[in-house]
Amino acid sequence: MRQFIVYRHGWNEANQNPARGLPAKMAVARIEANDAEEACRLAVERVTLRENQRLSAEPAAEVDARQNELNIPATTPRVDV
Repeated sequence: MRQFIVYRHGWNEANQNPARGLPAKMAVARIEANDAEEACRLAVERVTLRENQRLSAEPAAEVDARQNELNIPATTPRVDV
């Protein structure tokens, strides 16, 4: 199994309000799974989704490498599933 960063796409006043400065694509979980589809399926049990929102996932190693390149500390929430 690999780790994946799960992103929630789409604004909603309840959980991802642009008025509060939240982005349209926001990291919401770090999950161990076999592939991105499984990571999203596991995350949907713990992550709030509203109308017009969806999940996507990327391998955590790639995301972490990009953040390290930019000197950004990893702050993705971890959801143990």
